[in-house]
Amino acid sequence: MRRKLYFKYIGILSFITAQAQTLTIDQSYQLAVENYPLIKQYELIEKSKEYTLSNANKAYLPQISLTAIEGYVFGDFPTLGSSGNDSKFKFIGLGQVNQTIWDGGATKTQKKIIEASSNADKASVEVSLYDLRSRVNQLYFGVLLIDEQLKQLQIQNAIIANNIDKVKKLHENGLAYKTDVDEMKAEQLNLSRQKKDFEYTKVGYQTMLSYLIGKNISQEKFGKPFNSSSLDTIIKRPEQQLFASQRNLVNAQSEMQKVSLMPKVGLLGAGVVLAPGINLGTNKISTVGVAGVSVGWDIKGLYKNSNEKQLTQQNLKKIEVQEETFLFNTRFQMNQKTADIERQKAILKDDDEIVKLRQTIREGYQLKYDTGAGPLIDLLNATEKEGNARAEKALHEIQLLMAEYEYQTIKGN
Repeated sequence: MRRKLYFKYIGILSFITAQAQTLTIDQSYQLAVENYPLIKQYELIEKSKEYTLSNANKAYLPQISLTAIEGYVFGDFPTLGSSGNDSKFKFIGLGQVNQTIWDGGATKTQKKIIEASSNADKASVEVSLYDLRSRVNQLYFGVLLIDEQLKQLQIQNAIIANNIDKVKKLHENGLAYKTDVDEMKAEQLNLSRQKKDFEYTKVGYQTMLSYLIGKNISQEKFGKPFNSSSLDTIIKRPEQQLFASQRNLVNAQSEMQKVSLMPKVGLLGAGVVLAPGINLGTNKISTVGVAGVSVGWDIKGLYKNSNEKQLTQQNLKKIEVQEETFLFNTRFQMNQKTADIERQKAILKDDDEIVKLRQTIREGYQLKYDTGAGPLIDLLNATEKEGNARAEKALHEIQLLMAEYEYQTIKGN
């Protein structure tokens, strides 16, 4: 029983390890976002919002101002007697305390503006990060395409290697020319050269993708994504959230127009200290204090109110035009990619049949050569054409898959 559990555990562990070594395109998207330096902007935006909101909340704290003046007084201070103190040098101290009771909604509106501005900044970052998907698509599917080409070269190489063994034996028995062996070896070297070219190109793609996602993937397998059968036309791009955030910001800023029309109510306390004081006998210092309710109303907002409303509408219309233009261009790209997908599907319908025919033709020439009824060059040409047919089929499969994922990237997931 323990042995069974042990082997079951080893099997599960091996499966998990194998899964961990397979990179998927969705993982690549996520890693690219997490690795991109711009992702740090989210935290900075959030911190800035917190500090700015904290400052806005302090608008209702008592505001205290103190002013001290030591100087020469021109003219005569009022007097109520004679104290013998006629100095023109005076110390004047001014103190004022203001406590806002109602600021006309300025603080509340300012907090809305801060929140809306923060959301717009985040949406802008999201748009920039979404652009990474296109880069990932190019590199990821580039690696998949090379892997498929390498598989087809491996099939061709197996056919050539099998024929080399046959031709060597025939040559040893005097039934084949030495040039036949050399032809086979030359073809094998040609396949080897193509393989090296693909392998170096693959390393280049892997290196760029590793840098983009911040992870060494030289030893990992690339999972082949599933074909997307759904090509819906619903657009869900982060740019749409950006436009919505920009509209919210404009509307929040427009509320400041209403605030400018409102009176401001608060409590006021003020005091004045004069030294030497106003002549009231023997006093050397005079103090005056006042406390009460302050009401302020600046009516200049009335003059600009109509124009400010028009400016708000113009700004909203600008955003609307930008969004319409974006959606138009996005739908145009979607239509282009849909046409490309349909073209790839039509091409693939014939690829299977072409590969079957090329394989049958090559097997026929193989039989002719083996029986001495056909030359080696016909067999080599048939083998090459079969390999090309397989390579083209693999190319079209990956191109279709990539086109479908690019379509999803264009419309947004």
